[in-house]
Amino acid sequence: MPATATLTTLLSRRSVSPKRLTHPGPTRAELDSIFDVGLRAPDHCGLLPWRVIEFDERCRGALADLFEAEKLRRDPLASQEDRDRAREHATRSPVVLAFVVRPVRHPLVPVYEQWLSAGAALGNMLMAAHASGYGAIILSGERCQDGLLRTALGLTEGDTLAGFISIGTVSKAPSPAAPKSRDSVRSVWSQPAATVDRAVSAKPLV
Repeated sequence: MPATATLTTLLSRRSVSPKRLTHPGPTRAELDSIFDVGLRAPDHCGLLPWRVIEFDERCRGALADLFEAEKLRRDPLASQEDRDRAREHATRSPVVLAFVVRPVRHPLVPVYEQWLSAGAALGNMLMAAHASGYGAIILSGERCQDGLLRTALGLTEGDTLAGFISIGTVSKAPSPAAPKSRDSVRSVWSQPAATVDRAVSAKPLV
């Protein structure tokens, strides 16, 4: 793909709500490629500080039960509509994945760097889904902090459930993403004059 076409694809990505995602979802080969792109993220010492849990179609009902139960623990007076919405998060999209961050102790790679690596992998996967012609989003929230849900998913104390990724065909395109200013994240460093003076004075005589 030419560079301009690649950049156009990258610049057109945006999150797509699960309610806008429908079948078909990625094939097994396409989903494997999405994983492979995630594995291309920067990863100092190759620690792979993240994991993904797939939910087979046959298990979606059980996952919906877990989501509904978590909603009721958080809000015992939740309406039936809210309970149904919680269940839909588990069943509506063709593909649902749990993204788990699992940093390890390492003398050369601090935990924050491993989180950056995991975030890069997640971003790569979302971008790969978009480049493959699908919509995708990751949803986190209070659900991810629920101890019983975490246990049901087989997570341990050192695991962080970062969120649930939904992937599918976009049934209704969302509005374009709001433009963001480069200047809100970019600055240009100027070397302080005092530093320049010291550098000049320290220059060896020849």
